[in-house]
Amino acid sequence: MDTDRLRFRASQAIGKLRRFYRANLNTSENEALLAKRQGECNRCGACCKILLKCPFLIEKPNNEYLCAIHGQHFNQCRIYPLVPQDIKEIEGTCSYTFE
Repeated sequence: MDTDRLRFRASQAIGKLRRFYRANLNTSENEALLAKRQGECNRCGACCKILLKCPFLIEKPNNEYLCAIHGQHFNQCRIYPLVPQDIKEIEGTCSYTFE
């Protein structure tokens, strides 16, 4: 694996830890951060493939992705993306933007 790819994967791993911490332990600023987020989910599935593919991700034939446990999914999934850095850690494009 080349150095850039290794750095990207390390960034993804750190991001996973950051999102878990913000979603479950340090939630005080989440509402204010989410208020800065604009757009809607386009169901691209990129956030479900950060570092490892989520076992609950359902891939439809038309490049649409669904969550097998939607409505019961993890806190970090519910608030993704919380900060612009989250979008930088996916492979692909995200329909969300930030002010």
